Amino acid sequence: MERWPRRKVIYAAGSGLVGAFAGCSSLQTDSKPSDTEEQTFKRLDRTAVYVADGIGFTIPPEVETVSRPQDAELLVLPSDTNADTRQAVEWLTDDRTLALWGDDAEATWLTWMKSREFANAFENGGYLDSEGNPRLVVGGTVGQWVIPYRYQWESEPSDRDVFRTLDRSLVDLQNETPPGRG
Repeated sequence: MERWPRRKVIYAAGSGLVGAFAGCSSLQTDSKPSDTEEQTFKRLDRTAVYVADGIGFTIPPEVETVSRPQDAELLVLPSDTNADTRQAVEWLTDDRTLALWGDDAEATWLTWMKSREFANAFENGGYLDSEGNPRLVVGGTVGQWVIPYRYQWESEPSDRDVFRTLDRSLVDLQNETPPGRG
């Protein structure tokens, strides 16, 4: 029977323990996404965003904001915005995405969409099938069509939840195909 020198025994035991600890440290015990995963956006972190005064969101640091609506790809406006239908049509025809936030989001959206200016600019009415009262309405163009998305929450969403929803809307709009062409 071969006897192992003391040095080999210590080396073998130490290697085994180091390997076991290294393997355990790579396991994640928490099923929640990490902070890094939570902060990842698919599209919003590459989009110039204008958030109107009075919205009151804490904007995630990875979101690029601009100070003027004309510099934005996504405009986040209060539901009682002073922007009229002509302005909304101009933004949409410039391929910008509009988001209305607040209790009157759907009412403002419908006012815009039922206008003659809107009917002259787009092939569809941009109407929503409405149930409840959404706090967030997001709309953008796909070809000559306006595609609206509406969101409501059971309780007040966090600012991060709203920005995740905006990101999802941008991704959905990017993947949309104009009706009749899909």
